Amino acid sequence: MPTPVNAVEADAKKKPRSDEKVELDINGVGATLSRNIRAHLGLDSISCRVSEARLRSHLRGADEKISEGLRALGYYNGSWHLEHSAITRETRNGDIDCWQIDLTVEAGKPVLVENRDVQVTGAGATDPVFTDFLTQLPLAPGQRLRHNLYEDIKKGLSQRARNHGYFDGEFDQHILRVNTETQRTDITIHYDSGPRYRFGELTFAESPLDNDLLRRYLTFQPGDPYDAGKLIQFQNNLVNSQYFDSVSVDQTQRDQDDKVMPISVVVSAKSKYETTAGVGFSTDTGPRLSYGLRNRRVNSAGDTYQISSQLSPVDSNLGFQYEQPGDKPLREKTQWSTGWQREDTDTATSDSLRAEVARIAVSDSGWMRTISLKYLFERFDIADDKESSMLLMPGIGWSRSSANDPRYPTRGWRLATNLRGAVEGVVSDISMAQAEIDGKLILPLLGGRMLTRAGLAATALDDFSQLPASLRYFAGGDNSVRGFDYESLGPTNSEGEVIGGKHRITASVEYDHRVFGDFALATFYDAGNAFDTTDFTLQHSAGVGVRWLSPIGPIRVDFAFPLKEGGFRFHLSMGPDL
Repeated sequence: MPTPVNAVEADAKKKPRSDEKVELDINGVGATLSRNIRAHLGLDSISCRVSEARLRSHLRGADEKISEGLRALGYYNGSWHLEHSAITRETRNGDIDCWQIDLTVEAGKPVLVENRDVQVTGAGATDPVFTDFLTQLPLAPGQRLRHNLYEDIKKGLSQRARNHGYFDGEFDQHILRVNTETQRTDITIHYDSGPRYRFGELTFAESPLDNDLLRRYLTFQPGDPYDAGKLIQFQNNLVNSQYFDSVSVDQTQRDQDDKVMPISVVVSAKSKYETTAGVGFSTDTGPRLSYGLRNRRVNSAGDTYQISSQLSPVDSNLGFQYEQPGDKPLREKTQWSTGWQREDTDTATSDSLRAEVARIAVSDSGWMRTISLKYLFERFDIADDKESSMLLMPGIGWSRSSANDPRYPTRGWRLATNLRGAVEGVVSDISMAQAEIDGKLILPLLGGRMLTRAGLAATALDDFSQLPASLRYFAGGDNSVRGFDYESLGPTNSEGEVIGGKHRITASVEYDHRVFGDFALATFYDAGNAFDTTDFTLQHSAGVGVRWLSPIGPIRVDFAFPLKEGGFRFHLSMGPDL
């Protein structure tokens, strides 16, 4: 027998104290009923060290709790037998004395719903918020009674009322009548929604930005029917604007006479300036240093500017960008930019100056459209042929991406397309037109990921020699055809020197599989080239690699082997998969 209460102290000197709990075995019912009865009894936390007197005290209210557990799931005429006994249990610390509680239950037949009368009166009687809910109610006639579903109906009505401005709503009736003799129940729930409130006056606490700009983030207007979802979205819009550290959108005391809910907004602005600095490396560009400065609030209208710079042996640049929010600031903006860039590869050297204005808009479906006008002046040296060109290029592009995880997507895609052109004599030395389309697709496969990408580009023009190096197409490099140097593939001149092409085609298929932690192994096959005519040779490569999901983003190490030329090339790169 377990130790009597007055002998606990003496016995503790003979045997280590145990944290083992009493055993409760429930028989005669399924897992759902068993779990519910166990939860109502609450005996699983009782220690083996409890005295029999104390255990009996715990069991004194067991009959009522067992009945509650059965009734909650619709069993009103159940019967049961409960007993306890002393046992010896083997543990890793040796044998201990404990208690076992045995409960045998016969649930009987469940109570079924005979009638269900759920109604909404008041202004909400015809509101889809309620009418749609009423068409999907549980506990239809003939179904087993479950008290939690009955409560869910009441909670659903109350929550919908609060979320959609029926603040005066109340239950006229909520009755659950159970006839234990017939095993039937009648459910009556009548809810009076009262009138629907509307959004009232919108006030902003002191902010460095104009109220006119803040109102452009609104998802509702004063006088619109109240909707908590729209209020939350408005708050999220302000947070996503990148102007504020914190945003509080509060409902003040509602006006019960006019049935309106005033809204007040309190914001805490981020610091005006933000600086960034970085060090990086890739086999395409070598080591690089970067620095950026951003002014989040040039003025109260919310304009911003950004200065960016990069220094590397292959690609150095300095740029300035000024941005103005549009009528829908999260979806529309105008960008004015200018900059200088120097690129020095084994194939070409170029220095360029650019100025551009772009109008960017994101549609409801998520497609981002960019309409631009770009001025480009470039001096370039390709295969010892030095030229300079000036172009004024209108352009338009669309892009969209989707991913189930921004850090390591196992399902996602990206598609981007661009069109641009120039007309000789209109601030341009040549006439030309270009079209580009590039896509990526990631799908799960065999516990890992299949990553595919493909790209096409084409140019129409008469005088290729005047086409700047930055607008010619090359292949090869970390994100092109691996196994070949950066921009080392393309048409050649009479001396065999690569001069770039009018067109480009690239494709890749890759499989990676996480092996432990944030590391994955990969294998891949790449193909592509740049060309001028349909008579060209695709270059192919294959290889293996390692992926590390580092805190600063994915880092890729690849060993790629050209399939026709032999040898191999090491590639190191970083950046998102899409």
